[in-house]
Amino acid sequence: MVMMTLTALLVVPGVIVGAAAQLPLRLSVATSIPVSFGIAAISGYVYGRIGVPWSLGGYVVATAATAAVVGVVGLAITGVLWMGRRRRARVAAPAGGRGGRRRGGTGRVGRIRRASRTTGVEQPGRLSGRRGRRARWWLLPGAAVLVSAWLIGQMILTELSAMPGGTANIFQGWDAHWHANYIRFIHDVGLASPDQAGELRYPENGATLYYPSTWHAIAALVMGLCGIGAVETYNLVQIGSVALVFPLGVAALAWLITHRHFSRPVVATSAAVAAMATPLFPGLPFVEVMVAATPSAVANGMVGLGAAVVVAALADRRLIPAAALALVGIGGVHPSAMVTAGVFVLFWWLFDGLWRPVRGRVRDFAVLAGIGLAGVLTLLPQVLTVSEEADDISAFEFEIGADRAATWGKAVALQVRHVEDWGVRWVLLSLAALGLLVMLRRRVVWPLLLWGGALVVCVNAMSVFGNWTGGVLRGIGSIYYNDPRRIGVVLAVVVAAAVGVGVGATVQGLAGWLGRLIDPVTDPEGRGVELARVAVALAALVGVGSWVVQASPEYASAAGTSQRWGRMVDQHDLRAFRWLSEKPRAYSGLIYTNPDEGSGWMYATDGLPSTARHYLQPGSTAPLTTYLFSRMDRAGEDPRVDQALAELGVTYVYVSPPNYWGFQRPNEHLLDLATTPGLVTVYADSQVRVYAVRAAFTDAELAQILEDSPFPPERRTPLTRATEIYGPE
Repeated sequence: MVMMTLTALLVVPGVIVGAAAQLPLRLSVATSIPVSFGIAAISGYVYGRIGVPWSLGGYVVATAATAAVVGVVGLAITGVLWMGRRRRARVAAPAGGRGGRRRGGTGRVGRIRRASRTTGVEQPGRLSGRRGRRARWWLLPGAAVLVSAWLIGQMILTELSAMPGGTANIFQGWDAHWHANYIRFIHDVGLASPDQAGELRYPENGATLYYPSTWHAIAALVMGLCGIGAVETYNLVQIGSVALVFPLGVAALAWLITHRHFSRPVVATSAAVAAMATPLFPGLPFVEVMVAATPSAVANGMVGLGAAVVVAALADRRLIPAAALALVGIGGVHPSAMVTAGVFVLFWWLFDGLWRPVRGRVRDFAVLAGIGLAGVLTLLPQVLTVSEEADDISAFEFEIGADRAATWGKAVALQVRHVEDWGVRWVLLSLAALGLLVMLRRRVVWPLLLWGGALVVCVNAMSVFGNWTGGVLRGIGSIYYNDPRRIGVVLAVVVAAAVGVGVGATVQGLAGWLGRLIDPVTDPEGRGVELARVAVALAALVGVGSWVVQASPEYASAAGTSQRWGRMVDQHDLRAFRWLSEKPRAYSGLIYTNPDEGSGWMYATDGLPSTARHYLQPGSTAPLTTYLFSRMDRAGEDPRVDQALAELGVTYVYVSPPNYWGFQRPNEHLLDLATTPGLVTVYADSQVRVYAVRAAFTDAELAQILEDSPFPPERRTPLTRATEIYGPE
């Protein structure tokens, strides 16, 4: 039910907009996911600015409005193109006469000949039913994408369902903590504008903060429609979205590489094999699920599709609105991916499109620039907001301390952080090298140059170059937080597409050789050759699919079970959350928590208003919250502490060690509050301590809270989990 709801929310709006743009159904479906994200990105921002809550109704209205605008734009484009054709026809008519049509200028044969020269498709010898049969090649990659997505989702869900709590199991990591809270916030408050994320991050003052919210906005709709909790929503929507976008994005990139230089069977087989081979790469998307880098993963999964739609718009102007919306959607999910998609298109244009233009260099450039400008301008307010955080983003470092040769070797072999746990996938790399040779034979060099550029940035992120290039490359790499793992996703997408090209071209070459054995006299329509091409394509897909079934469950196991064992939030915490949610003033003020301990999960699970809904310390942005972090044990003794508690509206203090990271030192100001005059211990279970702020309650209220406590202070246990083994003191 959840997966069907998610798929509908990601596909139906995009299909409606595609229909308004007069696109064929298959193109509307293929481009629907980034287009739907684009609708959500724009409407979420606008609704936040005008004070309209984000909801399913708002999403429907935004879809209708977008379809209307796209329909008008599409009619305008169609009208301009029609007038251009009429003008050219009038100019050519006197000179061409009747003979012009015979030479193939406007007739059916001429159109097919021009199409064959433009797209790289073999020119048919006859105008028979072969044209219709060739048009059905799109079914091959379409089916491969669906099967690959199902395999990815099913493998991870199988592992997750076996965990304690099943699909509602809490991921014991930092990023998931924030993402689940953001989903809960949008669902409860209806605020999905990315530049107002500070309302969630800084409950003290709602300070300005940009965080891409488009994926969370869609997830919040799933939460409301399916009636499930924020934690389960996060788990299922994360799995479903990455399973959909990665095979689709890799297949689209394979199409972009091959569609102008190879025959339709090769193009279709390459895209299909690339989609099916996606789960063979640990980073596409299993590692991204394992580390909960969800928006970044979803956005980078759509990069190949976004670039392909932009390039395809050169030949089919009806795709221009979809291309612009796709860029907006990708950027709305995560800004780094919009930059990546732009780089993909730039490399294609510089090293392919510029030398073999689709409609002329100037016209191609104008269309590409127009689409890019439309995408950037639409997200400009958000881009300006995130640029203010550029210093914080560029400060991330993930150097590994290896020598230069080792970093080059790791980057080439895709042995980035976490992915290296499974070793080098030599067969995949060999197939990618085969694809590289196939591309070079057809003089398709831009994917190699793109891969090389990303490779250099990845190596620099592992170990910064000593000269000025290191600083420049760090600036480029800051788009990906200078994290080799994130850059490795881009590298893996390109390599996966190369695998598809290598296998697709090879098996179709074999089919072409088999076709020579078929007598053209007994088979004038070429059905035997076509059947051979279909047969080898299906055989390749079955082979790759069998490989996936054998190899990928190991990756899925890590994605579904890693960090799921109660490291930050265990049954004691969940029990305390439920108890606290029923206590007086639990929702009328704030509950002070230590972000290092991950107790902010209480907001996602029970809606409890914790001060730490993010895993990072708020710093100077939230001065009262930061002040109390090192002064809480002075409550009731220091008037400044009492004033800070009152101004912040703190009613409870929740403590549940240990900290997440080893380098995070225990905070003695929070670990020993039992004798603090301004606080009253009301709950003590294993590592969990809950304190009521004395000044926030009457004596009668405090007495009632203590009476209702299943773990009152007289049953005090040490701040460890020893109670589970030895029982209470």
